[in-house]
Amino acid sequence: MTFRGWRLALAVGLVVSVSFCALGVRWSPGEIDLIQDPGVQESYILILQNDSTEVADLRLYVADWLRTEEGVNDFGVPLNGARWVLERSFVAGETVEIRYAIQLPATGSIGVRGTFRTWTPQTIDEIAGLSTIAVSGENETGGAPSSALTSVSRSIEDVDASGTATIVLTIRTAVDFQGLTITEAYESGVEITTLDAADGRFDTINRSSADWVTLSRDTVTLEPDEAVEIIMTVTTPSDFTGQYWCILMAESREVVIGEVSGTQVITRPSVGLKVFVSAPNTLVPAGEVTDIRVIALNPLMVEATFVNTGNVQLVVTSEAQIIDQTGEPVRAFLFTEHGRDYFRILPGSTRTIVLIDYSGSPRLPDGIYQAIVSFDFGGDSLIVGAKAFRIR
Repeated sequence: MTFRGWRLALAVGLVVSVSFCALGVRWSPGEIDLIQDPGVQESYILILQNDSTEVADLRLYVADWLRTEEGVNDFGVPLNGARWVLERSFVAGETVEIRYAIQLPATGSIGVRGTFRTWTPQTIDEIAGLSTIAVSGENETGGAPSSALTSVSRSIEDVDASGTATIVLTIRTAVDFQGLTITEAYESGVEITTLDAADGRFDTINRSSADWVTLSRDTVTLEPDEAVEIIMTVTTPSDFTGQYWCILMAESREVVIGEVSGTQVITRPSVGLKVFVSAPNTLVPAGEVTDIRVIALNPLMVEATFVNTGNVQLVVTSEAQIIDQTGEPVRAFLFTEHGRDYFRILPGSTRTIVLIDYSGSPRLPDGIYQAIVSFDFGGDSLIVGAKAFRIR
């Protein structure tokens, strides 16, 4: 569905969402971790199986994904794109600017499109302005505002000698509203760097392998209990190092799941297959602890923030120790979440975890302590952070 079609659907009373859920359809294998040399093309056979009792009409495509700081899979960043989330309030008459940079491809130009959504009241529309970013497009500002009340427009501020373009997204509003989400999607993979996110959150996937992956078909109809082979071809660039990733999606037709205030709510159930591609002998596992906080005393709860500073996904276990003033450990407990004693974190990502003492031990006596949290991802040594705290 095009962006314009999406807006039309909303205008006639349809709300469409994608639901990453059990569909009665599954990929086999369930996840792929490929080791592939740079500059080569390899093909792999995948199986798509319909385990349900109904016919499944599916659209197949390649998408990007990331994990949030809380460890939740996030599919809201568009392919070859970026997202800005501004949770603040906007006031009528206000103008706000977001700045980001891209590295132009060797051709010197690239197409882009984008949308924005205000939260309350809700408006969904396209970003106006330039639709092609090019060296020759310096200071051009074409395109009409996307809405008479609230608009976001795109312009080029500068293109330097190295081909780095600085893009400005200008937000203008004639009404008050709460919350704004903006997405930009380029026609091929580019590295997107935030320069000024206007105090919002910026998300992008600069280690995406989506542009490297093609599928032998983009639609398939499966009878109950039927399986079909899908050929996935991966063409790696000649200079890549470390690990990159994407997801293969099998998405069903729209399903009406209810009605809210006269508006139909429609979902598109889908199932995904995560694909990791790594260059041999180039993986660098690394991480650091950026913050530790004691957030509760009974039961004892320690919150810790860990950053993956390497170039490969890490599988991490964690332990908290509480040390008293004499240097003696008085408590020790492991991280657990949803029945697992580990978490996964992608390269360049941040993860905040909570370690909880489930031993039932009484509250620690008054005094000064140290909370020491260690992270183990199979490296030569543990990554450790410490925080002093007082109980009184």
